[in-house]
Formats: sequence, C-alpha cells, structure tokens
Amino acid sequence: MGYLRRSTDRQEQSLADQRRAIETYATQYGYEIVRWYEDDAVSGASVEARAGFKTMLECARSPKRDWRFILVYDVSRFSRGGLDEAGHVRYQFRQVGVEIVYCAEGFSGSDSDDLVRGVRQWQAQQYVKDLSKITIRGLLSLSEGGWWMGGLPPYGFVDAHQRLIISASSSVL
Repeated sequence: MGYLRRSTDRQEQSLADQRRAIETYATQYGYEIVRWYEDDAVSGASVEARAGFKTMLECARSPKRDWRFILVYDVSRFSRGGLDEAGHVRYQFRQVGVEIVYCAEGFSGSDSDDLVRGVRQWQAQQYVKDLSKITIRGLLSLSEGGWWMGGLPPYGFVDAHQRLIISASSSVL
C-alpha cells in the first residue's frame, strides 16, 4: 500500500514524484503496492483534515485488509504533527499489524531508527511552525506597505502604487 501527500498544489515534491520514488523502492525491496491513498493540497500538521489518511487507517483496521505495509516517501509526508500524534498513529497501525516504511529516510531497521525518526518528526513539525511565522511576518510586511495580502480584494481597493483594482477578475487600472 502506498500513501502520498503534499501540502499545496505548488509543492515541488509532487505526488507523481513521490509515487515514482515509492514504486522504485517497492521494486528494489520486494514490496507489492496493491492500492494508493493520497491527500492532495492538505497540510500534514494534523490527521483530522486528511480524508485519504483517515480512510487508510479505517481500511487498516478491516479484517479484509490485504496489505501489511504502508510505503510513504518520508516522515514529513506521513505526518507533520507532533511526536505524540505521529507516534500515536504509528501505534494504531502497528496494533492492527501494519508497519510504516519510509522510502527516502534510509532507516536500517536498527534500534537507533526510533531516535532518528523522532528527530525527523520533530523537524517536520518545526517546519510547519517556522513556515507559519514566515507567512505571518510576510503578511504583516505587505499590510504595513499598503499591499493587498491575498484573496479577493474588496471592490475599489487601491494598492500601494495608487492603482485601483476594480475586482479580482479584472486587471489593475
């Protein structure tokens, strides 16, 4: 079974790229992918908004499940949630006999994998926090400069260059 996720439709690590890497790994290490689950343009910060992930977890609990492994590109594609959430979800899968395989992480199967996976999970969560800070800082900077910060501008909005924006579908005058 393969799982794919990307946070936005502009993300450089596309679903197709992840799929190719997972398929290559599966061929190299003797896994057979019987189905795919995916979440496209969905944050990995929480499981709650990820319909594909939640369906995968439900299917893992089914007595009719025909797979034992979930192949995922890396730790951040599986979850950008905290150590507790990611560990809890991995535990739920393990309780029903399903193991997570991270294709791009280079885990060796040794006891130290638990330590390294924890550090990488922490890094994945920190990325979300840092990105949030950068985004807020950028929005504040745009706002202070008189720029529109995104979304549909209100009818008749005048930007920092004194250009009148009639509507989102029209051009700047």
